[in-house]
Amino acid sequence: MRDDSSYPLKTVRDPMPAAVPTTVQNASPSDARYRDIERKFLDFAKAMAVGPVQRAAMKGGRFATTPEIDQPELFGTVDMAYSAHILGVLDEMVAGGSREEWIDLILSFQSEDGWFRARDKQGHGTVHATAYALGALQILGARQLQLKPFTGFQAEIAQAPDAKSAPFALSLLDRVHFWRGSHRAGGMAAIVAAVRDLGLSTESLLGIRDPQAWLDGWWRYFDERIDPATGYWRLSNPLLHWGFDLLYQKRHDPQLAAMGGAVHLYWVSEHLRKPVRHPAEIVTTTAALLPADGLYEREPYCIDLDGNFMIARSMRWLPANHTAGDVGREALRRNRDAVLSWFATRRAESWSPSSHKLPGAFAAVVEADKALSGASPWNDVFTRT
Repeated sequence: MRDDSSYPLKTVRDPMPAAVPTTVQNASPSDARYRDIERKFLDFAKAMAVGPVQRAAMKGGRFATTPEIDQPELFGTVDMAYSAHILGVLDEMVAGGSREEWIDLILSFQSEDGWFRARDKQGHGTVHATAYALGALQILGARQLQLKPFTGFQAEIAQAPDAKSAPFALSLLDRVHFWRGSHRAGGMAAIVAAVRDLGLSTESLLGIRDPQAWLDGWWRYFDERIDPATGYWRLSNPLLHWGFDLLYQKRHDPQLAAMGGAVHLYWVSEHLRKPVRHPAEIVTTTAALLPADGLYEREPYCIDLDGNFMIARSMRWLPANHTAGDVGREALRRNRDAVLSWFATRRAESWSPSSHKLPGAFAAVVEADKALSGASPWNDVFTRT
């Protein structure tokens, strides 16, 4: 659930048909690239740690999003929690310290109206920041939290959403630019699910007495509005979309942006165990977005998780022996190899200077691993969030 404005501009590349066989290095639990990336990540984390003693800063979760920042930031702290958990090095980072210190730091970013605010220069919205922070609290095993009531959230939601009644308002811009809008469309539901899953009272904190009923209504509203040709969302009229796509293609592939928006809702619907109604269309449309080098854009980041999640989770709903399964597996293999090789062939100081690009890239590998072989050397973040 990120603001895509901080991500690389589009480069023009000719996509390879997803079903064309390519030479792909097979990853396995013994693949040395996994261990190499884990070691490099710890070096990367040291560079992001804020404080006179790096080791102490790491133990307490005090991280910035970029190396030049001299104070802890919400997204730096949360990015490192997600990344360390996925790579299986969280205990090593915290060794001799306390997860409670890390949890308390995250809680310090909650405002009086309940929203978590990043207060950094990346322009993350409050909904995205709040959902992301709550996920990190789940990863860190937070219990018996004392959160402030989410009065800002309460003021924006409908009490009984359904197929015809929106759970909350979306601006015209959010409907046209759904990659942007999906941070709200999916993030609001993610907040409800996270508060519930943390064992907290959704009634006192969110003003929602029955969170499951509210989430079911949220999904009914958006499920009714899926584009069956792609499995993505188009929430404004075709003329507006045509004009937006014409302009936006100078920055990103508009279809790639539509995929990046769709996944924010499918993360939550998957958590709710809702069926995927258009699995073949999702798999083939998403796989066709993957260029020849195996990365959805110029370097790994959340968009690789988006693509792999859309393909891997939709493949579970395909009929046996459906041809889309072969298309999806090939795309997953190529992306996994490209992401692993990108990080393994670079020193940590040559990785992107933004910590926010790491969790999604690492999680993309896990999605591919589990779909292709049923297991991964790394942790599936969605089992905790």
